[in-house]
Amino acid sequence: MKRVYVTFLGCKVNQYEAEYMIEKLEQNGFVISPHPSKADLCVLNTCMVTSEASRKSRQMLRRLRKLNPEALIIATGCYAHLQQQDLLKIGADLVLGNDEKKDLIDHIKRYLRKEEMKSVNVSESVRGVEEKVQSFLSDRTRAYIKVEDGCNEFCSYCIVPFARGYRIRSKVIGTILNEARTLLDNGYKEIVLTGINLGKYGFDQKTSLAILLKSMLEELSGDFRIRLSSLNVQDIDDELIEIFSQSDRICPHLHIPMQSGSNNILSRMNRKYTIEDAYKIFDRLREINSDFSITTDIIVGFPGETIGDFKQTIDMISKVEFSRVHIFRYSSRPGTPASRFDLQIPSDEKERRSKELSKIVEEVSKIYREKSIGKLRKVLVEQTRSGISSGYDEYYVKHEFTGGCIGNFEMVVPKRVNGVGMVSALVNLEGSMAKEA
Repeated sequence: MKRVYVTFLGCKVNQYEAEYMIEKLEQNGFVISPHPSKADLCVLNTCMVTSEASRKSRQMLRRLRKLNPEALIIATGCYAHLQQQDLLKIGADLVLGNDEKKDLIDHIKRYLRKEEMKSVNVSESVRGVEEKVQSFLSDRTRAYIKVEDGCNEFCSYCIVPFARGYRIRSKVIGTILNEARTLLDNGYKEIVLTGINLGKYGFDQKTSLAILLKSMLEELSGDFRIRLSSLNVQDIDDELIEIFSQSDRICPHLHIPMQSGSNNILSRMNRKYTIEDAYKIFDRLREINSDFSITTDIIVGFPGETIGDFKQTIDMISKVEFSRVHIFRYSSRPGTPASRFDLQIPSDEKERRSKELSKIVEEVSKIYREKSIGKLRKVLVEQTRSGISSGYDEYYVKHEFTGGCIGNFEMVVPKRVNGVGMVSALVNLEGSMAKEA
């Protein structure tokens, strides 16, 4: 019997794959350890989407080696896929690519038989989406289903197609339905569909994300909701938008990574849409539901971004009233076209723009949330402490309120803004409200 510690950095796909590896390890007789110092093996699912993610991946690997010098340390994920020797030098024993992580058990067994020592196993990411997960150690109420892998967009700043492969690979609809049924039977109330390029789901199978959603709504029963993760503007079509108007089981929330509010910068980024395209999508979503929640990512300091370009991004954020904005300072990724662009922005100017934008984003998010005061919201309770429950509503806004039970949907009325969320009051079955938190 071997004790194993598994951790991850980065996106929801990495989280899903970490949970998949945990389940496979448990099925093969390994015991999951809550701390790396108590483990015989440590598995790190790395990220490389930004320079900060790369730094954290290296930092975590060094930490694991320091905490447990005798452990077998396995690095996998995007950083491991592209920078194998770096990870071997700083403490990894095995380095597995994104496809190879699916065969984690076989690699561990070969290592323990001394058939693999200080080994690198990386191949082009071409395998289909085969993983299935039954439960999540990190979340008791919300479950993720990875339905797609690969990205064929080739944005000029992005290294993901090199780490994940440029071929779109989609999980079969029947397999997704079976996985979702198992998760719902195990008590999960929210299913989050995720992928490296989710909007391209079905591109390789002559189907689509809209068809998948229709199948889930028709075939799955019970008290649950579906949330979509990140979608690009160009992948949000009429059929997909219509689904939001047809079922309240689809959360009225989308994460649409705009990256910039300037058409000039979007073109340099090789994004496949214009600001005008995005506005049309936003308008249609909010025609369906005026409170439709749109979250986004913004890159500041992209090469060639002028003050005028930056001002256009500020204007876009204020106009759209995003419910949440994630700000990233541009970081050069090795081998990408943008790393060779001229007009690179100095670090101190990127920092200045990031701070300026953060203040604006905070105010815009507050304005969005204030509009929900007095309206009814459906919250999935994730935790309770000292009588205070917290969880996210269908719009992906966090609420705190007294009463409620973990794993239940609770109806609340928002009373006031609190930090990045809301202080709310629970509505009981008779329609009266409990005191706010």
